[in-house]
Amino acid sequence: MRVPALTLLCLPLLAAQAPNPPRLAIPRLAQAPSMGRDADLSTWKEALVLTEFGMIMPDDKGENRWPTIVHVGWGPDALYVAVEAKDPEPAKIHAARHMRDTNNGDFDFVGVDLDPSGKGQSIARFFVTPLGGQIDEIMTDSTGENASYDCLWDSTGVLTPDGYVVKMRIPYSSLRRRPGDWAFRILRVIPRERRYGISWPRMSKDVQCDICQMARVSGAPVDKPGSPFLLIPFATYARTQSLETDPAARPESKTRLGMDLRYATTALTFEGTYRPDFATADADVDPLQINSRFRVFYPERRPFFLEGMDLLSPPSAQRQFFSRSIQSPLYGLKVSGQDSLASWTVLHAKDQDGGLMLSANGARGVDGLPTRDTAAALRLQLDGRGSGLSFLGTDKRLQGGPDSTGGQSGGIYLDQYLGSEFHVIGSAMSATSRLPQADGGILSQRGTSTSAELDWNTRHWFASAVNQTTSPGLVLVSGFTDLRGYRQQTGTFGWQGTWNGGRFSQANASLRGRRLTWWNGNPFDRAVGLSAYVETADRWAWSVDWDIAGRTWADDEVTSNATRNINMALSWKKLSWAQLLARVIQGRTIDLATGAPARIHTTSFSSRGAVGDVCYDLTAQRTELNRESDDLRLVRARKLTTTATYQMPRFFYLKAQAFVVRYDGSEIDGVDKFLKAFLGWQPNAFTNAYVGWSGQRRRDPLAILPTERMVERGLFAKLAWAMQF
Repeated sequence: MRVPALTLLCLPLLAAQAPNPPRLAIPRLAQAPSMGRDADLSTWKEALVLTEFGMIMPDDKGENRWPTIVHVGWGPDALYVAVEAKDPEPAKIHAARHMRDTNNGDFDFVGVDLDPSGKGQSIARFFVTPLGGQIDEIMTDSTGENASYDCLWDSTGVLTPDGYVVKMRIPYSSLRRRPGDWAFRILRVIPRERRYGISWPRMSKDVQCDICQMARVSGAPVDKPGSPFLLIPFATYARTQSLETDPAARPESKTRLGMDLRYATTALTFEGTYRPDFATADADVDPLQINSRFRVFYPERRPFFLEGMDLLSPPSAQRQFFSRSIQSPLYGLKVSGQDSLASWTVLHAKDQDGGLMLSANGARGVDGLPTRDTAAALRLQLDGRGSGLSFLGTDKRLQGGPDSTGGQSGGIYLDQYLGSEFHVIGSAMSATSRLPQADGGILSQRGTSTSAELDWNTRHWFASAVNQTTSPGLVLVSGFTDLRGYRQQTGTFGWQGTWNGGRFSQANASLRGRRLTWWNGNPFDRAVGLSAYVETADRWAWSVDWDIAGRTWADDEVTSNATRNINMALSWKKLSWAQLLARVIQGRTIDLATGAPARIHTTSFSSRGAVGDVCYDLTAQRTELNRESDDLRLVRARKLTTTATYQMPRFFYLKAQAFVVRYDGSEIDGVDKFLKAFLGWQPNAFTNAYVGWSGQRRRDPLAILPTERMVERGLFAKLAWAMQF
């Protein structure tokens, strides 16, 4: 409790004036300007012109060498933005056709950041590459960018002799908008010998928050409803064989009709989905997290559970709500609203595999039963910089099983910016669970989790102090808990620098310490470490993460071993067709299962880029855990993963994902192989059609000798059409 108490005592001393962002009025256009795929801007004469861009990447100092002219205006039904991106070396522009939301080639792009609420909690980002390709994201200061967000908008792009020109049309009905000032920013990224970035308005690295520095613009025609309804009916087909338990199983065919619906007004957004389809979402790949007490966290990839979820995902020690706890929704409903003082979100779904998710938390005899899942959040705005006080509650109830089976939770969260340098984050949550057991009884548990964090960040110096606790009885059936019954304290102090000229682009170095103990006070990990990163002007980068001295305790909480660990990486990202990264990790640790001293060694290599209209991502990794006394191989894990997309004319594309994961050694043996490939057509974010095949092979659990066989394979197809009215 010492860190939270110190934080509260410091609050009055740390308060300072918030940034004062620029303000401007964007004019209303009498008619919509042309969105033709050309450089003709003759119909954009009524638009406001912006030209005063400043450097933001790598540093915010120095002269902008890339003249950029922005034309922006409120149209009858949408925000219109055109950007003339001039370049003194146009031959160096990175441009190609690419699949939506794909930037493996490190393309040039320009974009618009918008916060229609003006609250500073999150922003929608609309980026356009030189040939008109779209990338849209949701970003918050606390959680960063999420590229799985999708929005219905239009863009065009064309190369010119002195650069390129892009045009954007962002419908009002695609945004959660409010009367009053919007937050607005234009960004341009130029990957050359450095990854340069410029912005309007000018941004300062002396201010810790990013969204609070965006310009405030007025004149948004919120009286224009546009087309508030977005209706997406779809049909899906799947023919699959599940062969894991029965190698002779016959194929099963399923045809389903479903629908997505969105209704947006100035203060309320309603979204619904019925029988959603997630066949094209990338499959989870094993991260090879061996010899660890902590559960593996897999990020959310399903579109319905990504947009508008920021209020349900506040930063904390544990995730009170995690949308992947809803495994197979029959339907989902999401409603969010806001006014001048508060924002709120409610999510409700019926999970057809909810019993399976309860089983993963310790319930017995509930497989195959559904659950009803609800999460609700309220956030009170504390200032104009994104600070807020939030309340979050969740409820998961089993349908058709013992009464009151499931769990509930409640939490309170503080996210407060103090002046231009300090940031305070705090949380406290409590949860209860009632889970049936094999003997017919009910296991009732109650637990808590708290966290307090104080961050200090200036242009060249930064520091943080974090204290987190998770009690042994915390079972978040609607969330995610990495480990129960432990306390953690961490501290970091470091230096950072960025340069737009000279031999180096950016660098940082920091000292850190961590201490983890079980709830009963017994230690299980502690270390003092050093981290450093250097990037040169030619986009070579070297990093080291070194646990100089540490000690780790085995599962018996008595046996311990002195530990060391060094993680070094070398990358080169100057080539658009091959951005390379190599990593080596070497350490001395302890085998948690036996308490024996062990050595761990990891090597990995990755390459990503764009070759013509093909974007790819390739990763290879090998990790070994060997007993120190006799070099016995306890675990060896190997992984090869790749994804590739080929963007064809007229919105057609090919996409494939494949991975191979192998384990062997005295403690484990297994293999997992996966391949998915499909041909699709996607003219916008929501209209799409595709047909594909997927298959998975694993170690045969029924064989006496170790052999592999197919455990699942099948065809899948979908047709979806978006209608806005």
